[in-house]
Amino acid sequence: MNASNSCIRRLSWLLRLDTPIHLKERESLRVHDGAGLEVRCLLGNLWITEEGERDDTIIDHGRSFVLDRSGLSLVTALGGPALVIVQPGRVFAPHPLRHAA
Repeated sequence: MNASNSCIRRLSWLLRLDTPIHLKERESLRVHDGAGLEVRCLLGNLWITEEGERDDTIIDHGRSFVLDRSGLSLVTALGGPALVIVQPGRVFAPHPLRHAA
């Protein structure tokens, strides 16, 4: 991902978890040390990149993914705007398919 072509927003721990966050197309949310947090897509598609992870993950609306790496993770609106919630991990369904970068 080319950071110069996208807006980047930092997940502030001052924001309450479970608060919906609207991302514009290609806008990224930076999550630091988010291992165990669930990223839930309420609208659109999300591209999730975790530091140290070889594969990226793409999820669409209604799906979620639990971050499993410490370090920096980027959650990017893919193909249009997206609505995302970041919350403590509690996914009961299987993880979505992982896609190569």
